Amino acid sequence: MSDRMPGQRFQSQPVNTPERPTDSSQTPDSGTPQPVVVQRYRSYAPIITILIAVVVVVLVVVAVRIVDNYQANGKPGASPSAGPLPGCATPSPGWQSIPFEVGSSTSGCWAVSEGQWNGDTVTLETTVTVDQGTLDVTFFALDNSSSANQYDPSGGTMIEAQINSGQSSSGTLEFEIPPGDFTLYMLKNPMSPTDSPIQALVIKG
Repeated sequence: MSDRMPGQRFQSQPVNTPERPTDSSQTPDSGTPQPVVVQRYRSYAPIITILIAVVVVVLVVVAVRIVDNYQANGKPGASPSAGPLPGCATPSPGWQSIPFEVGSSTSGCWAVSEGQWNGDTVTLETTVTVDQGTLDVTFFALDNSSSANQYDPSGGTMIEAQINSGQSSSGTLEFEIPPGDFTLYMLKNPMSPTDSPIQALVIKG
């Protein structure tokens, strides 16, 4: 028989209490939970992406401004070109053509034939078409072997011309120039000291 008193049979038995897991956020001394530092898990990828986008936008703006300033202040005179360009058809095979603009109010197309040589004289056919505005034009040539030599037309029916909007003017140009490649320039007439050639085309000699 048991020597325990009634009512004490289960009171004196030890109770096994499971140990609570140790919280890693508590310190051994105080047992106070440490605050979780969220900042150390923060990703900086969105900030880097935004900075890269800002840099790209700034570079694009700077490039556009440089191009605009160059066109407004440092735009050179007409440079030689060869062959037809889109939107400016050639009248016939062997011709070359190029579109032109004078300011913001006048535009059109200029076409020139191959040169026909007779000794030191070359004859060209040319057509100037004005899409909008009114244009007075004349021409001169530069010898490609010596650009210091400038040649005015010595004859022809297109030495000077005035073309109104929606009209074309065609004729011939003659130059006394040594055989060889030269550059033909179309100019405003009369031309002020601040004007540049309207356009230029290389004529093969």
